[in-house]
Amino acid sequence: MGKQNDAFTAYLGRAEVLADLYNGCLYQGEEVVRAGNLCEVQQFYQQGLSERVKSPTARRRERDAIRAFWNEKSYVLLAAEAQNQPHLTMPFRCMEYDLAEYARQLRYIRLKSEGKLKTGVEYLSKMGRKDHLTPIVTIVLYHGTEPWDAPKKLSEMMELEEIDPILKQMVQEYQIYVFSLEELQEEYFQTNLRELIGLMKRRSSKTKIQEYCRKHADRISRMDVATYDMICVMLNLKELQDKKEKYLENGKECIDMCKAMEEWAEELREEGKSAGMKEGEQRGMQKAKESTLKLVAKMSENGDTEYIARLLEPEVFEQMAAKYGMKA
Repeated sequence: MGKQNDAFTAYLGRAEVLADLYNGCLYQGEEVVRAGNLCEVQQFYQQGLSERVKSPTARRRERDAIRAFWNEKSYVLLAAEAQNQPHLTMPFRCMEYDLAEYARQLRYIRLKSEGKLKTGVEYLSKMGRKDHLTPIVTIVLYHGTEPWDAPKKLSEMMELEEIDPILKQMVQEYQIYVFSLEELQEEYFQTNLRELIGLMKRRSSKTKIQEYCRKHADRISRMDVATYDMICVMLNLKELQDKKEKYLENGKECIDMCKAMEEWAEELREEGKSAGMKEGEQRGMQKAKESTLKLVAKMSENGDTEYIARLLEPEVFEQMAAKYGMKA
């Protein structure tokens, strides 16, 4: 499962995928976030607000995916965390990521303002009144098969029932936004993230996977290579991954997964036939063995012992089987 989550993390790092994820999860497919309006930012952080890292082995925190989104109205950081199992500390984990990002921004502001703030509140704060933090929006994409039954709020990690009501209302909240892959509407997504979601929602049934591929052949036959790789990893289709070069189209920019899935289905059918024939042969041999043992027992009881050693002769076997009312 770790390999799958790592693959999902790398996939979300692509600008067009992250933009599509936000549009599909938050805007029902409307293209509000555009890949062209996303730019890379630092994904890892040193913990703490100190301007210099004293130890080269200081602990680092790294986001699964984060990009800066800008347009004529706003500038905001969009982050995503991939999770394949419910996580009991996910609210704190996301809050820790956000805090680390805000700490990084404060370090930059302090470095920029160094020597410029002489007195007063700004000098004490090491931050000018016109300086601002860039807001962060974090979503959690849960791609596990079991329902998410872990906390979605920081308060759900606490025991607050017995706390004084006045104090309770002053406890600061932090909420996370979990989007379960099983509940997403794949038609809201425009990139091949749509096919990835559609196939993963049907991963429990090879038949449903094949039906989905046939129904959406126009898109699946033009799949980008990165998504093909992702599907092979997430659905454990190593046999398709090994044959990737066979299905690459001219220019090697897209891949015909529809053809791959059809050939894979045919291979499964042939394997099924072969296994069925082998199983049938084994059942037949077992049945014949049991019949022969029954015939030998009856022959022994009735004194036909001299013919037992000759049962390998077809005519003798037929004669004895007919005598004792058994099918040859």
